[in-house]
Amino acid sequence: MRQKYCAIFIVIFSLLLIEVSADLQIISPEEAIGFPVGADYKLARWETITGYLRSLAASSDRVSFEERGKTTEGLDFVLVLISSPENLANLDRYKAIQKKLANPQEHDLAELEQLAQEGKAVVMISCNIHSTEIASSQMSMELAYQLATENTPKIKEILENTILLLIPSANPDGLNMVVDWYERTVNTPYEGARMPWLYHKYTGHDNNRDWFMLTQVETQLVTQILYEEWFPQVVYDVHQMGNRGARFVIPPYFHPVNPNIPPLLQRELSLIGAQMALDLTSQGFTGVLSNAVYDTWWHGGFRTVPYRHNMIGILTEAASVNIASPVFQPRSSLWGHRRGLSEYAQQTNFPEPWPGGWWRMRDIIEYEEAAAYSILSIVARQREMFLTNFYKMGLDAVEKGEGEPPRAFLVPTDQRDLNTALKMLEILQRGGVKIHRAKANFTADGVEYPAGTYVVSMAQPFRAHAKDLLEVQRYPRRIPAPGAPPERPYDIAGWTLPLQMGVKVIKVVEAFGANLTLVEEIPEAAGKLHLDGVDFQDAVVYALRNQTNLETVALNRLLQADRYTIYQQQRENVSRDLHLPRGTIMLKSTRIPGSDSAELRDLAESLGVEIYALNQRFVDLKAQLRQPRLGLYKPWVANMDEGWTRWVLETHEFPYRNLTDAEIRAGSLADWYDAIILPDMRASRMIKGHAEGSLPPEYVGGIGLEGIANLRTFVEQGGTLICLNWATEVPMQHFGLEITDALESNQSSSQKSVGTEFFCPGSLLRVFVETSHPIGYGLDREMAVFFKSGPAFEARGGKRVAAYPNFNPLMSGWIEGDKRIRQKGALWDIKLGRGHVILFGFKPQHRAQSHGTFKLLFNAIFYSVAGK
Repeated sequence: MRQKYCAIFIVIFSLLLIEVSADLQIISPEEAIGFPVGADYKLARWETITGYLRSLAASSDRVSFEERGKTTEGLDFVLVLISSPENLANLDRYKAIQKKLANPQEHDLAELEQLAQEGKAVVMISCNIHSTEIASSQMSMELAYQLATENTPKIKEILENTILLLIPSANPDGLNMVVDWYERTVNTPYEGARMPWLYHKYTGHDNNRDWFMLTQVETQLVTQILYEEWFPQVVYDVHQMGNRGARFVIPPYFHPVNPNIPPLLQRELSLIGAQMALDLTSQGFTGVLSNAVYDTWWHGGFRTVPYRHNMIGILTEAASVNIASPVFQPRSSLWGHRRGLSEYAQQTNFPEPWPGGWWRMRDIIEYEEAAAYSILSIVARQREMFLTNFYKMGLDAVEKGEGEPPRAFLVPTDQRDLNTALKMLEILQRGGVKIHRAKANFTADGVEYPAGTYVVSMAQPFRAHAKDLLEVQRYPRRIPAPGAPPERPYDIAGWTLPLQMGVKVIKVVEAFGANLTLVEEIPEAAGKLHLDGVDFQDAVVYALRNQTNLETVALNRLLQADRYTIYQQQRENVSRDLHLPRGTIMLKSTRIPGSDSAELRDLAESLGVEIYALNQRFVDLKAQLRQPRLGLYKPWVANMDEGWTRWVLETHEFPYRNLTDAEIRAGSLADWYDAIILPDMRASRMIKGHAEGSLPPEYVGGIGLEGIANLRTFVEQGGTLICLNWATEVPMQHFGLEITDALESNQSSSQKSVGTEFFCPGSLLRVFVETSHPIGYGLDREMAVFFKSGPAFEARGGKRVAAYPNFNPLMSGWIEGDKRIRQKGALWDIKLGRGHVILFGFKPQHRAQSHGTFKLLFNAIFYSVAGK
């Protein structure tokens, strides 16, 4: 018997020893990285953070580490899952429950109630999407360590009832850029200064504007987790802001409210926000502000897109330091915010102002950790309620789609640019929207539609996402007081995707019947090389009608292949009943007739474009085309519009070079370039750049007045200067052109167009395009452009390529004083010397969303070499 008890004791002791040994293997972040998390002047790089979290997962049965893919620059993009060992052992089961709750229309109510009892609430916490807002990436290590090692009742409740999806950084590339820059400048006069380049290769700060368009790798990776795999109940996006006001902004948020967001979700957001405010205040945190600054109107951010998926999106914004350098702020230096806190003083939504003093990165981390625990705790305690409300909102969405208009949006296949229409459907599908296609003809609202028409039903759980992207926005007019300027929205007022992308979409009001099939994967357009009726004994040319964005890709490939003489047709033509519009591309090969067929067939089929073989006697070959030598100005003042322009150029395969301030100052630009693009940027900022002493000497100053003179010379010598939005100030103010900004009286103040006469803060406006002009080739006469507080032109000379109508041009968003812009120019071509100045009063490549106006930019580039 004694031996039996000894054996039992040995087994128990061994198990305890193993458990103790395992705990001993879990080292703290401080031990791993060599300094306390949040220490002044200290930062951990991405490799250090992921190395620690990887080792934590290897040592703890509460932590799982996943590599989800590669970032834009090739770093690991990771997801850390934290929960109880039992939950982690059954992840597939809980993932399946989440998917069922997200699609409740496929299950009966009894099953849904049972699933809500059995499931675990899933919370995503995403850190550091904006790389200079770096504290949260450092905090992620400490949060994971505490959840992996502590055994308090609060931690046990969280682990038992929730599954945490932790993204340590949503932009690892930028994290390393910021760390490298900070370490280079710390203990220098430039400590804590802004980097002279974007902290994401293409988007910079706009990486948090990509959450419905999904252009970037990082956005795509997270979207897959959100809307294909895990369907979390809560998405917490951790940010920092300026430091001249509140210390910490939490929900609920400011008005307006987007009407597509479920009211129940708004109440849940208020509930969590109230709990956060209570917890933070009870723990002694001051300077906490709610019902201010940020709103729930805009669609496109990390926390706002989840609203349209019945998920509670939470944003916190902590006052920043100078990267990792502390700042001292007396209370007298603090002021309020534009919305919800007009002065830095106690009020209902700001009951305990921060008194001022030293502010450190460690302070930010403590606020963020406290917020994370507050969210996790309330969700853990109310797990079943949040799961139940999640599926209820999905059922409510289906019921609304069945019982009220709109019932659906139809996307016909007879589009000017079918590839772009299919791209729009793919974007919706990647965002969790179900797309159907008609198997037979059907009638809706009294109109018959053919088989093959795509149908986006509103009777689906993510109705709000689809509806908010496909319908027109009408921003609630907000004038704070009589005579006061309009209150500018948080981001933009209108974003309607079909208008931006130039896709024909029909809204269905009444209920209708149709034989529909679910589209599992959006197909690509079928391209083809047409050889019918061609006599290969005669000279043959190949025609590319050049009306779509992917035809631009084909053209660039053909130009770079250098196996064809390429022409652009400058008048309409009809050959064998084939309409060839102005701008049609003609390819003439020097090889044996017909020998190009295989190559061109592969090109047509791979891109989904149509190429037509014709006998040369039927066409007119005059204006030869070559590859433009293209330059894109890249200032040391990091410019997101430049980054988006790079992305659009690269995805459409334009060869280009970036021009620096020094190259423009050096001159002789016409020796190297046919066309130069100036991205959206004020002329004064372009000329002056960063002030002397603000950054290392190689990054200060701009193009200077000598650069302005060199740009003018470039145009006079035959170059084409393409100016986007506010870059139009350069030629208008410095080239002596007879053109003015009709809105200048509104735009000249520091608040730009926040005057009472004209105001248009990020909206879609109607323009009419002169399609006989080379910049308008291949486009429809009428289109939508994205306008954001830009210029509108009046001129005595030149050619007006696009103009606003003689009635209110608003298509989606908000405009005040529309009469000021009626019949004014939106796009102008002015001859100067032997060259051209192209003035865009809008952003044709806005955040890579406005596919419908990409071709205006592409045509402007090719215009620089057409016929030369």
